[in-house]
Amino acid sequence: MTRDHSGADDDRDRVIAAVHDELARWGIDRFDVGAMAHRHGLDVEAIRRRWPDPESLVLDALAERPGDDGAVPDTGSLRTDLFHLAGRMAAIVTSEAGRKLHGGHLIGDVHVASVEIRRSAWRSRAADLGVVFERARQRGEMAEDIDHFTVLELLFAPINMRALYTGEPIDDRYCRTIADLVYRAVSPA
Repeated sequence: MTRDHSGADDDRDRVIAAVHDELARWGIDRFDVGAMAHRHGLDVEAIRRRWPDPESLVLDALAERPGDDGAVPDTGSLRTDLFHLAGRMAAIVTSEAGRKLHGGHLIGDVHVASVEIRRSAWRSRAADLGVVFERARQRGEMAEDIDHFTVLELLFAPINMRALYTGEPIDDRYCRTIADLVYRAVSPA
C-alpha cells in the first residue's frame, strides 16, 4: 500500500505558517504551542507528536523563512554570490511577513532561555551557506583565516539595520555596494 504524504505536507505547511504568524505577533519569547494551535485551528496533539518541544518547532519554522527559496548561490564568483545573498536578505526583510518575523527575533533580555533558539537558528542557516565560502577559498578569493559566520554578519547587518531600524531603501545598488565592501574585506591581501 502506498502512503499519500501530500496531506501530511499540507498539515506541516499550515503549522509552519501558523508558527511564522505567531512569532511575528508575539516574538520567540512569548511563543506558545497551545495558544497557536487554538488560534489557527490546529490539532495541538498532532503538533506535539511531530515536534516534541516548542524549541524544535520554532527551529523548524525558522529554517523556512517567508520569501526565501533556500537556494545557495553558485555564480563562480564570491563577489557575485555575496550580491545574491544580500539581495535575498533584502527581499526577505523588506517583505511584510519577513519584517514581522525578523522583528520577533529581537532580543529584549540576553538572559532569556530563548536566546539559544535564536543562536541555533542563525548557526543553522549560516552553516548551510558555508559551501559558498569554501568554494571561494578554493578559488583563492577568500583569506583562509576568516570565519564565514562573521562574513555573513558583515553582509547582513547593514541590510537588517536599514530594514528594521531606519527604513531607508534597500535596492540592488545598495546590495552591490555592501557585497563589494564585504568582498574587499575578506579577499586575501
